[in-house]
Amino acid sequence: MQAQDLVRSRIRDVLAVPGIDGLVAAYFNPDGPFAGTSFDLVGENPPDVLTIDDVFATTLLDISWHPLAIRTLLADSDHVSAALAAIRADLDLWNAGPHDLQSAAVLHRWLDDLPGVGPVTASKLLARKRPRLVPVHDEIVLRVLGPPKEQFWVTLATALKEPALRDEIEGLRPASVHSTSLIRLLDVAIWTRHSRSRNACNARRLVGVPEPSMPSPEKSLRRMSATTGTDG
Repeated sequence: MQAQDLVRSRIRDVLAVPGIDGLVAAYFNPDGPFAGTSFDLVGENPPDVLTIDDVFATTLLDISWHPLAIRTLLADSDHVSAALAAIRADLDLWNAGPHDLQSAAVLHRWLDDLPGVGPVTASKLLARKRPRLVPVHDEIVLRVLGPPKEQFWVTLATALKEPALRDEIEGLRPASVHSTSLIRLLDVAIWTRHSRSRNACNARRLVGVPEPSMPSPEKSLRRMSATTGTDG
């Protein structure tokens, strides 16, 4: 099975969980304990300027910033703005070409190298600035989807080229949620299904979703064979 086929199958495993739409709705409930749309909408978010509001928004996703990293971001704001300007703001991940992904990867690597940042925090900051293009890739998403870590963006982009899969993800969108990108909806579905955080566990209990087990390649292969008529 190719990597993008495994990712598609594992996405569908998440989407097939009874009550997953209720978990996503719980995440975006403004009276609940989760970031919801605040990650996208809090404060100012000009496309080519990194603001303190952007940094604050990422803390809603359970991360913290090293003081030296904050000072570096502020001191090198012109560099960050130039890097952001090279990344299209109107592009969905599945339509991105190699140049688009490379432009995003350049800034991701620069952020990754800041003191105390690392790849997860870097992806969350870029997901705030380019929500249609850059997915959050924390350990939960990587574990559940199982792509080669160094090829995550490319593999997910290829998997999402299937319109039917995008429609299935879009079907999770709560009626009141308009600002959130499709890849963020996917991230929320995976996280609420598989996170071991207290809030995620409580949400699953309230919605009536059983605790998860780790997906296996064999299970995903069986699902893909059943739905596509192929044997991988």
